[in-house]
Amino acid sequence: MWLSARTCLIIAACSVVLDAAEQRQRHERPHILFLMVDEMDGRLLDDETPQFKPPLPNLRALMKNGTYFPNTYSNSPLCVPARTSMVTGRYNSDIKIWDNFVGIANVNGDDTQIDQRCLTAYSRRECLEFAASQNINGTFFDVLADQGYNLTLWGKVHAGGGVERFSRHIFNDPFTGTGLVRESAKAWTRSTGVASKLQDPTDWLQRPIDVPKPAENFFDYPTADECTRLLEQGLFKSSTPQFLYCSFAVPHPPYQTNSTYWNAVGPLGKHAMPTLVPRDKLHPADEYAVRSKQFWNLDNCKPEHIEHFRRVYFAMCVEADHLVGRILTAFWENVDPDDAFVIFVSDHGELNLEHRQWQKSSMKEASARIPLIVSGPGMPKGRRVQSLASLNDIYPTLLDIAGAGSRVPADKLAGESVLPIARWDHRKKNYVVSEYYDTFSRTGTFMVRQGQQKLIVHAPLENGVRWPAQLFNIATDPWELTDLAAELPSEVSRLEALLRREFDLEAVDAQKKAYDHKMFISYVYRRYSGPAGCQKAMRVAFPGFDEEDAKLVEKWLGKPCCKVLDGRVQRKAKFHTLACPSKTGQKVPSS
Repeated sequence: MWLSARTCLIIAACSVVLDAAEQRQRHERPHILFLMVDEMDGRLLDDETPQFKPPLPNLRALMKNGTYFPNTYSNSPLCVPARTSMVTGRYNSDIKIWDNFVGIANVNGDDTQIDQRCLTAYSRRECLEFAASQNINGTFFDVLADQGYNLTLWGKVHAGGGVERFSRHIFNDPFTGTGLVRESAKAWTRSTGVASKLQDPTDWLQRPIDVPKPAENFFDYPTADECTRLLEQGLFKSSTPQFLYCSFAVPHPPYQTNSTYWNAVGPLGKHAMPTLVPRDKLHPADEYAVRSKQFWNLDNCKPEHIEHFRRVYFAMCVEADHLVGRILTAFWENVDPDDAFVIFVSDHGELNLEHRQWQKSSMKEASARIPLIVSGPGMPKGRRVQSLASLNDIYPTLLDIAGAGSRVPADKLAGESVLPIARWDHRKKNYVVSEYYDTFSRTGTFMVRQGQQKLIVHAPLENGVRWPAQLFNIATDPWELTDLAAELPSEVSRLEALLRREFDLEAVDAQKKAYDHKMFISYVYRRYSGPAGCQKAMRVAFPGFDEEDAKLVEKWLGKPCCKVLDGRVQRKAKFHTLACPSKTGQKVPSS
């Protein structure tokens, strides 16, 4: 059937109107590519810091296409606390998620729906108790889904919250309360002050450099493959707004690489050996962290072994850049840049032997500072924004992008959207904070940064003693080697007052210490060790654990912590059901 010219014009005009309406809708809810890595030091991309700069060409290309926030911090430098704080937009002390053993217990803010991973590790009653205490009303995944986004998730989530309902292609297991004794016992008994007496880091420094695909987990390469394929096949050409989440474990330990990335880094030169504060001048919090990580004798290690370890970590960062770069290339070749946002972030950093430490769990720059890059419609290209930012800003930023700002009241969130910050280089609250309560920190640790000043405050120890605060000027002392707290007491007081606007330091630390005690009793003492096997469990957590340490644990525990008799061990007795043996052969009651 032939159509008249007038009819054709009407159809064409209607088509233009419909296309324009569809484009408006799509621009109001642009597609989002969310890229995340684990354990990347935020200073690796910041050319204004003296940190070593491995070649990260893909991330630097993203910086040129978007806005870079070099002064961004983790709100808690540990995997599950950082990620749960990010996806809920709230402080860990608010949502009561303190460590790597309990994630978000409920699903979509409904305390009657429980995350299946929680039910695998704990009883339903315990998971319901976790959910009630957390009082979490959902995550940014839930808000985006409610806003009409189609969610595709690949890789590491590690937060809980039942996000498996959006994807089966993720690693999301933050519920390990019944897991390895060496990890949980170490975390929950930290306030006793016990640390490993065996201090030989030599074996840890000689990491492999010949692993074909060195990324830590099985999902890193499939994540790069599948996210790339989805973009190449037109995922972001859909009229339905898409949220594509691609998250990698690398450069998280184990520390390993191959010749491709190793050679890309090359010798470290002046960065081979980190500058260290002498051991006899270490702050007590740093001394405890070093001893807990078994790196007290780092000074005795060969320089070439130290450089080897550090170079492996930088090579892992190059690998992360390569994996992210594959996805970015597919994005740039197949997506209209005016119709989609890209966010790149890490959950925390890596000390890489600075301050005699490895891993994270510290408020020092290497551990707490993270990279953040945002590109998309209206974002300045190639701009460096000096204003501070934090992981808590991710949630409100996603709400802003998705046009869902009215869905969650701003006063319920700890951060603020970085979109206006990118344009004006100014945030409403001109400081950021962080908190940490887990392994390697004997007591609760809090950080606030404002301008170039950074203050670290420690909650009272179990015995009431309080360690002094630490104050650093990041501009003049980027390696944090000179503590200015004693010289500038008024500055300490001023910055601590900012911290106390956000946290009741003593109250939240007391809550975490009570949680530690309860969790140790339930999941180590009663389940695995009992009074007659307590020392066996503790020797696994703290190599060199002895009778002196046992007394500290007994005082904290309020229960006996003794050895299993040799005969019982040989017969593989269930020692957690036994009472402590006495010198006279009488059994000592377990409580």
